[in-house]
Amino acid sequence: MKKIIITLLLVLLTPFVSAKTPWEGYPYNSSEIPNDANPDYKILKHYLKKYIKDRQDRKGYKFKVKASKNFKKFNFNLKKDDFVNKQLNETAMLSYLMYENGNITVDEITPKERFGKIFKNKTQYISNSVGKSLISYIAGHAICKGYISGINHRLNDWSVLENTLFYDQPIINLLNMSSGSQNYAHTVYGLLGSDRWVNSVSVQSIMKKELKNSEIARLRYNYSNLDTNIVASYVLYKMGHKEFKNLLNEILVDKVGIEHDLWLFKQVPSSKEATLTYSYYASRYDYLRIAVAMLEDWNRNTCEGQYLKSLFENRIKKIDPSDPTAWTFVSLSDDGWGSTSTYGGQFHMDITEMEDRPIFVMDGYGGQSHNIDFENNKIISIMAIHRDYDWMKLVHQKLK
Repeated sequence: MKKIIITLLLVLLTPFVSAKTPWEGYPYNSSEIPNDANPDYKILKHYLKKYIKDRQDRKGYKFKVKASKNFKKFNFNLKKDDFVNKQLNETAMLSYLMYENGNITVDEITPKERFGKIFKNKTQYISNSVGKSLISYIAGHAICKGYISGINHRLNDWSVLENTLFYDQPIINLLNMSSGSQNYAHTVYGLLGSDRWVNSVSVQSIMKKELKNSEIARLRYNYSNLDTNIVASYVLYKMGHKEFKNLLNEILVDKVGIEHDLWLFKQVPSSKEATLTYSYYASRYDYLRIAVAMLEDWNRNTCEGQYLKSLFENRIKKIDPSDPTAWTFVSLSDDGWGSTSTYGGQFHMDITEMEDRPIFVMDGYGGQSHNIDFENNKIISIMAIHRDYDWMKLVHQKLK
C-alpha cells in the first residue's frame, strides 16, 4: 500500500511539462496549454486562434468529408441555464449543448465579448482524444460491413505488425487500451526512449523502429495514443483508401448528416501508406450529431448499436489494485476522464455514483467532453480551450 501511495504522489506532483511533451515553450510557443496551467484571457485567446489555424496549416494530411446536402436538423425545446451562462462568461468553455429525448434543451455558446468573435456555430474545432471514440465507431462500421470479423478479430494479417507486441492480438485489446504496450508507450510522454511524438510519425515507421522486437507486458489498462492509431490504420489498411473514404461518407454524410465539412487527420502528408491518427475537426452541432447517431444506433439495436453494447459488456477497470504501476496511468480529476473507473472501446465508462449505467464519455484534451446517457436518451456536449470549467456541475449532476 505504501508503494502505491508513493507512486501516486509522485505522479500527482510531477509537472506535465517536459522537453519531450508537446507543451514545451508555453505560454506562447507551445502546441497546447498544459493541463496544470492557469492561463489568462490573453493566453486563452491566443490558443483558441492557434487551435483553429492548425487545421488550415495541415495541408495534405487529411481526409476531408464534405458537408451533407441534407444535413440533420434538430428540434429545440430550449430552457435557460444560468450556471451554464456563468461558466461561459468566466471560464475557457466555448460551447454547451444538452440533448434530451430528441430535442436540444440547452444551447449556449461563448458570448461575443468573450470568444464569440472567433468561435462560432460553423467553426471547425479540434477533437483531441474525443477522436478516439469516432475511430472506434468507424471500426464498428467496418466490422458490420465484414472487413473485420468482430471485436475478437486477431491482427495477424498485416505485415506491418510482425515482430511487434501487437501482432496476433485481438483488436479489443487495442480498443480497450490494454495491449500490454506500457513499456513502450506512455499516456503523456508518448514513445518511451524516443524523441518522436506518436501522432507525428506513421505507424509503419514506429513499428520498424521503436516497437521492433517488442514484447507484451501485462495486459492491463494503459492509455496510449498508439493503440488508437494502430486501430485506425488497420481499418484503413483492410479497406483501402477509396473504400475507407466511402465509409466516412456513409457514416458522416448519410447517417450523421454533418452540416459542415469535417477533417480526419493522417500523420504523413499525402502518404499512400495505411497510417491514420484520431484527431478531427468538426463544428459544435456536428459533434452533437455524431453522438446522436450513436444514441440512435443503440436504441434501434442496429449492427453498430450492438457493437457499442459489446464495448460496454467488455469494458475493463482502469485501476488494478494488484498492479501498483497501473496507478501512474490514471487521472484522478473531477472530469470525464478522472470520474470514470472503466474503459471500453475508446470510451470512458462507469462515472462515479453512476456505475453500471450505460453512459459513454468521449473525453479530449483541453476540456472536450461529449457524454451519452443511453438509458435516459440524454447527451451533454462541451467544447473548450482549457479544462477549467466545473464538469461535476455541468455534466455529473445533470446525468445523475
